[in-house]
Amino acid sequence: MTRIFAQRSAYAVATSAMALSMGLAQPVLAQEAAPQAAAQEGGLTDIVVTARKREESVQDVPVAVTALSAELIQRQDLTSIEKIAARTPNLNVGSASNGSGAQLTLRGIGSSSTSIGIEQSVAVVVDGVYYGQGRIINEGFFDLGGVEILKGPQALFFGKNATAGVISLTTADPTATPEFKARAGYEFKAQQAQVEFVGSGPLTDTLGVRVAVRASKMYGGYYRNVSTPIQYPTLDIATGATGFSVANPAPEEQPGEKELLGRVTLKWEPTDRLTATIKHPVPIIKPTIIAGTMSPIIAPAARASLPAMPARAIS
Repeated sequence: MTRIFAQRSAYAVATSAMALSMGLAQPVLAQEAAPQAAAQEGGLTDIVVTARKREESVQDVPVAVTALSAELIQRQDLTSIEKIAARTPNLNVGSASNGSGAQLTLRGIGSSSTSIGIEQSVAVVVDGVYYGQGRIINEGFFDLGGVEILKGPQALFFGKNATAGVISLTTADPTATPEFKARAGYEFKAQQAQVEFVGSGPLTDTLGVRVAVRASKMYGGYYRNVSTPIQYPTLDIATGATGFSVANPAPEEQPGEKELLGRVTLKWEPTDRLTATIKHPVPIIKPTIIAGTMSPIIAPAARASLPAMPARAIS
């Protein structure tokens, strides 16, 4: 009787120990599988930049770099230098009313925009092509493969004009497999519709092509012109006749932008050591038309001595 009870007790203890070991082993397996699942779902990714004219990890480049991926550019619609500056620390863009376009400032260093002959201290490089004037902000950028903002002097790889830094933009290249994308959007505040189409793929084993088209039209505007017509006196020096002219303001809703942009890219890779790329932009931009009419108001006494003056458009 005592022996049977002891055997049953030993069996119960062994069974409990086995269940306890299995219960402890299961969480260990779950803990080991959790890092693998986390590694598959996310984590840190290696950011590749071309700050030194070659593809390198951003951790190996001795330059302060702000890198924007193609996915981030598309998600935030970064299609201009102003939009890139809005989300980049220490980068400012100030538009100018003269022909220079704008003043680019990085870390508080920039060139004056008072003269079109002054090149900017912040160099803008698009697909390896240097642009030294601030008028580059008027260009429309789309289908970008990446943007890199290099802070500090970059004279070694981009020339001595890059005193404050470099804004490097890279457009997307042809893909190894056929790819077709179409996007459409509408901005309610500006009443602007946007459409973009991208087609990419290989033509042969060594030649690829990519065609990108972007169109947008602003049916209204995000600010209003509240100015009123201005009447001012005039004097004809030849006849001595006096009168008045009226300058009508620009359209009420501004800026009323309209643009149509295109790009064709050919990439030829005959070997692993040779790559030839041709990118041809096709800008068909229709800028905002800010015009008014001048309606002359001539005194009745002098109207007979003056020839007919047709209405003129001013911009």
